[in-house]
This record gives sequence, structure tokens and C-alpha cells, in this order.
Amino acid sequence: MTKYFGKRYLSRGRLPKNRVRILNAILFGYMVDVRSSRALALACQNDIRFMWLMEGMNPPSHTLITTVITELNEDLRNIFHDVNARIAECETIDRDVLHIDGTKIEADANRYTFVWKKAVRKHRRKLFQKVTTCVPEINHILVAAGEKSVKEQQSYAASTLTRMVAKIAGIIAREGIVLVYGKGRRKTPQQRTYDKIKQYRDKLAEYEEHLAIIGEERGSYAKTDHDATFMRMKEDHMRNSQLKAGYNVQIGVSDGYILLIGAYQHRSDQRTFQPFLESYHSLYGVYPAYPVADAGYGGYDNYHYCLEKGMGLYQKYNTWEMERTRAYKNNPFNRINFPRDKKGNYICPQNRKLTYRYSKTSSYIKSPHEIKVYESVTCKRCKRKKRCTQSKDARKIAVNETLDDMRRTVRENLESPFGIELRIQRSIQVEGAFGVIKQDMAFRRFSRTELQGVRNELHLIAIGYNLKKFHNNKQRLLQ
Repeated sequence: MTKYFGKRYLSRGRLPKNRVRILNAILFGYMVDVRSSRALALACQNDIRFMWLMEGMNPPSHTLITTVITELNEDLRNIFHDVNARIAECETIDRDVLHIDGTKIEADANRYTFVWKKAVRKHRRKLFQKVTTCVPEINHILVAAGEKSVKEQQSYAASTLTRMVAKIAGIIAREGIVLVYGKGRRKTPQQRTYDKIKQYRDKLAEYEEHLAIIGEERGSYAKTDHDATFMRMKEDHMRNSQLKAGYNVQIGVSDGYILLIGAYQHRSDQRTFQPFLESYHSLYGVYPAYPVADAGYGGYDNYHYCLEKGMGLYQKYNTWEMERTRAYKNNPFNRINFPRDKKGNYICPQNRKLTYRYSKTSSYIKSPHEIKVYESVTCKRCKRKKRCTQSKDARKIAVNETLDDMRRTVRENLESPFGIELRIQRSIQVEGAFGVIKQDMAFRRFSRTELQGVRNELHLIAIGYNLKKFHNNKQRLLQ
């Protein structure tokens, strides 16, 4: 542990407290569910277990405990890796198998101070219209003073309005106009335009700041924790589907131990799959051969990513459960049940041929692929046309044959004896880990803010969970 702190002794003043001992107390505290800095500080004074870890050192204050955690930051991830490596020396952990799942945990943020991207964009569009309405007034003042006029635009930047304000301020200064404010004081036309544009500039700068904080991939943020995104939680106390500021927490478990944990701002599990596995690769140097996940993770992009990185397809897709039913398999109107002739054309239940017409590219899938469109010209008088629900136009079907092949591979993998065992273990291990963390460890809300602080807290939680698991296994063998 010493390598994470380095030499912290100064030539002057009193010697700082030993950071390694404090870290040992912190990790042990997370193992026995003593997590807050004040509770840890009190335990170091009164609890014989923590006092033994201090080795006679004066107990640290709660501010010093918080400082030690903050100083580590990214190093907590490496400490988490070192703890797992030490456990792997004593127990067998299969790193080729990674059971993945996610949950949403509430952030330490005010539930009612939120900013929505759609609302900001709507108000910004209205502000653009107000600025455009003021452009004739601005040009009247500029032309009268011998300045260049400005052009009307569809949108404006705060910097553009700043230049307008500067020009009008220069004209006011040259003409010796005194700015007046307060009741009963009459403003000049120049001052009225100046105050109006200045107000618009400040509001537009505020909107730009909001959009910069939200970014391209989010739709909201909390004012008291800019990294938190408003999501639907499983714990809905008001029972009105209220959105709360939170983080999407992902964990990867193997042989009962958490090998990877992370917090993400995306509400969808599917968008966290690739960055989560990239994080696994950066931590362990390899990709898991069998990343097992539920239907929230299956999709073309993630399947394409797994094949590209040499991983197996063991992630369910959204219709996987439905496709296993007898009704689905026996329904002749499902396109997946259509037979094909030697040329690859589909044959519908009425024995009508749907031939290949053209290909197109999907607009919502990032990975390169091809969607083929098959069409029949003899469907107009078909009596069973209404039951054919493959598309709005019953004569056409759009087929992503690459995705069909991927889904076929997923079905074969998950329905094999090895795949069945992986599915059983995923629901036991990952759901069990979340159950211990949320129920036994009573961790249902973050106590730190911002993404880095949240990730620090998660790594401490995972270290405490793994140490407790390792200790329980050891004690079980001794009995």
C-alpha cells in the first residue's frame, strides 16, 4: 500500500499520520459496514479492531479520512485490482467468465433541482427569436452612429451578443449618454436596447453552460451534482414513476467475487456494455471469453463488438424469451419462420414469393451493416394480409441477415448445457451480489458527489464485499 502514497514527510512541522494504517482502517470499515468518515473516526477511537490496525497511532479525524480517500482517487481502482489478485492466489477465480448486470443507485443530490436538455433547447430557440426581433433596433442605433449593421441569423452564440453589447456600449460612451436605473427615471432608446441585448446575452450564456454540462449523450443533470443523470429507480417511494438523480452502476462477477465495478451516466444498460468491458481490459489486460448478460445488453452493436474482440455471444436480446415459446415457434406469420428457396427468397404462408429488391443502412445502429428489403407484388388481394405484421407495408420485409445470424448463435450458445449453466450462475451471482450490497450493506444512496467520487465509493464497496466474501469462505473451510 505504501507505493500509492509515496514519501509524505516534510522537512518542517509535525510528521503526518501514517496513510497506510488509515487506509487499512478504511478498507476494514467497508468490510464490516462502517463507511462514513465520522463513524470510521469514532471506531478508530473506541473499537479494539480498528485500534489494532492503527498500531498505537493517534486516531485520525474524519476530515483526514476523507482526505486519504480523495488523495487516492484513481489509485483506488488499482488497490481494488491488487486485492482481487491477492484473493486469486488463495482461491480459484475464472476470469474467462464474467457475469454482468446493472442497477441504478440514487446520487447525493437534490431531487428537485434538475435541468432538462429539451427544455433548455426550447427556451433557447425562443430566445433566438427575441434576438432576431431586436436586430432592426440594433441596426438603427449602429447605422445612426456610422457603424456596420448586423445580419439576422437562425441561431446566435453568446459571444456574438457580447460583440453587439460592446458596440452599443461604445456608442453610448461616445455620445455621453448616462445610464439610469430606478423608478421614475426615463431610459434612452440606446440604453433600452443595450439592457435588452445584455439580458439576452447573459441568458444565452446560461443556456450554453447548461448544454455543455449535459453533453451530447445525456438528457438531464442535477444542479447539486452535475455528473448525475435523472433516471427511474427501482425504489419508487412516491409510486408515481418519479425521476431521481442517480448513476447506472454496473458490476462484473465471477465465482462470487466482484471483478469489476463502475458507474455510468447512461440510463440504458446497452450503452454501458462496451465501455464496461474496455475497463475490464484495461484492468486485467484481457477480455473475458464469456461475458454473460441479460436482455438489456443484447443488440447488434454489442454483438459486433464481442465478435471483434474475440468474445462469445452470451447476451440475451429483447425477444429471446418470447422466441422460446411454442406459440412463437409455431406461428407461420413470423418472418423468422418463413422458408426460403434456393435463391434466398422468402416464401410466405400463402406461398407467395418475396424477392430481394434493394439494401439500406439503418440510422440507429452504429456498427456497419446491411439491411435487405424483400418485396412481393402479389399481396394486394391476399385474404390473410392483415395477419402479416412484418412491416407497415405488408408487401415488404426488412431483414438484417447479419443480426439474424448473431441471434442464432446466441440461441445456440445459451441453450447449450454450458450456456444453461452460465445463465443459472449469472442470476445467482450477480443478483446475489446486488442483494448483499443493497440489503445487507444498506448501500442504497451515494454519499459522495461527482463521477470520480462515486467511483471511489464503489471501489471501496467492492473491496469490502470481496474481503467479506473471502473471510466467510475461509471461516467456512475451518469449520
